[in-house]
Amino acid sequence: MSRQPRAFFALDFGSATTSAALVGHAGGRWRLLAHAAAPSATDLDAQLYGILERVGQADRDLLDFVTAQKRAKIAALVADLSRLESHSSPPRQIAVLAGSRRQRRRLEEVAARAGWLVVGGSADADDPLALSRLVLAPETDAVLLGADGIPSGDERRHLPMLGALVSAAARCRPELAVVLAGGAAVQESDFSGTGAHDRIPQVAETPADTGPPDTGPLAPGEAEPAAAAEAAADPSEAPSLAAPSLPAGTEAAPSEGDSPTSVAAPQVAPASMPVSAPDGRDRVLLAPDGEAGHPAGAALQQVLEGLRARADDTRLGIARSVRTLALLLDKPVEAVEVGINGGLRCRAEPFGTGQLTVAASHAAMAAGSFAPPNPSDDIVDSILAWSTVVLDRYRLSDRLYDMRICPWGEADGEGALLRLAAAKSAVARLVAATPEISARDMPYVLIAAGGVWASTPPSVVALAMADLVRRPGVSRLACDQARLLGPLGAITDEEERQTMLKDLMEDVLLPLGSLILPSGVRQGRSAGRMRVLGDSANSDIDLQPGGIWAVELPPGQTAVAEMDFKDTVRLGGRGHRFTVEVVGGLGGLFVDLRDIPLRLPDKADQKRSTWEAWQRAMWSEIDE
Repeated sequence: MSRQPRAFFALDFGSATTSAALVGHAGGRWRLLAHAAAPSATDLDAQLYGILERVGQADRDLLDFVTAQKRAKIAALVADLSRLESHSSPPRQIAVLAGSRRQRRRLEEVAARAGWLVVGGSADADDPLALSRLVLAPETDAVLLGADGIPSGDERRHLPMLGALVSAAARCRPELAVVLAGGAAVQESDFSGTGAHDRIPQVAETPADTGPPDTGPLAPGEAEPAAAAEAAADPSEAPSLAAPSLPAGTEAAPSEGDSPTSVAAPQVAPASMPVSAPDGRDRVLLAPDGEAGHPAGAALQQVLEGLRARADDTRLGIARSVRTLALLLDKPVEAVEVGINGGLRCRAEPFGTGQLTVAASHAAMAAGSFAPPNPSDDIVDSILAWSTVVLDRYRLSDRLYDMRICPWGEADGEGALLRLAAAKSAVARLVAATPEISARDMPYVLIAAGGVWASTPPSVVALAMADLVRRPGVSRLACDQARLLGPLGAITDEEERQTMLKDLMEDVLLPLGSLILPSGVRQGRSAGRMRVLGDSANSDIDLQPGGIWAVELPPGQTAVAEMDFKDTVRLGGRGHRFTVEVVGGLGGLFVDLRDIPLRLPDKADQKRSTWEAWQRAMWSEIDE
């Protein structure tokens, strides 16, 4: 009987790294069988061949079962197996124009959250020649001209000049994409000679306390709620998604516990080329203003993401996977991802117990890169502030340049310490750009993603998350070691994505441990005591303020932490006594009694010594 394949490759094509994983259906569920990462220049087929060969050497019968072929040649399997792909979209630049500096700053923030490299100008501060240079620069791929929904007098006065300038630039540069946001849509007639327009309906801002929350980025092919309702009313208009075809000659008998219809390859978003330029039909987009949506600007952000990113963009895929995880766990989930060409911070939490709606927010920022191409003075200073290596600004700039052209080089010794400082600086920029996420409670699960963490010990990754995502509460720490969240987010069907992530959750999320982070602990004396009670962990700890401790708790083990504080502290609620359930991980249980926010010495050498003391407790091997 012909069946869908029982195995597929999940591929994440990053700017510096290609991560590949073999996912197979065995024992009644999908499982991660093997994964590997290599520099992006590595031959992909050779990488996949190595993965299959390792699985075959460990258990050839399992490989035959999941591929539904008996003793097939490895090279043939590489060519035959389906592939689920996500790609890191290359950075692109957008010029932001507005009538006022206030409006320009607002639009620049939204464009930066959508992942663009942003340059901007305003008519009240820059002359038309300077604005023309921004728009006509060869590295500029798109222009965002925006105003309030009802422009004020100053903005309304400048809009005719700005509209004429942008339309003239669009005639000179046919490849240039133009977005008219909010009240700037009144200048639509200026573009009548540049082709037809693609209209994006205005989205009214939804009050956070009454209306439905933002549902996060849509998967490729996923319909908006209104479109889905129309499709339901008229079945002839409903989109159809075809499952990938079975490779020729693939047959398998159903395994015990598997029904013939229980195994299906995931529906995959079609791979698309980077959006280099819209054609004449959609060079001019009409979009909501910079305040529409929840959080403010989310509606315009979604439009700009669709213009910049591929349909199978990795970071947007991670955000969709986090949204699905929140639905499955019925708990808040956050993720922080750092790469060489950008970073992502996202959060999703159910909107009411057992509901299918989630409140989601995310920012995929080019400024989240751990090795930006042209780091500003502020970025260099930020990395120096996190670094335990003594460097001057010029040497650090050279090291960042080397790290960018050779991301896989010097991953040990001082190079590892510098890489960690650069990653922490990138996460700090992502945290600063997402105050709406920081205002929420500590998530149930906090995920670290991105290749920059691959060569870092789990305890140090956990310490970095504790340093940067500082809110009182208890959270489980995990790492997307196999980098599957991006490819799984490329699955178009939400139910199918839920099925895959439900099966693969334990394989995808490598447990780092649990973090207990109270606030309000007074300095200078013992804060109280904590008892950890479990099958393999029984500890009695004197809680000393100002430090962070790691308690050994293996992966898969659960324990109960009972804490008695001398003063009233906040840990979810306020009180003296708390009892929480914690889970183990590769780093164990972390108890963080440092200040929120962190208080550090003003002098650079004292600050460096403080970081080094905390880091050495988690990474003593760095000196060996």
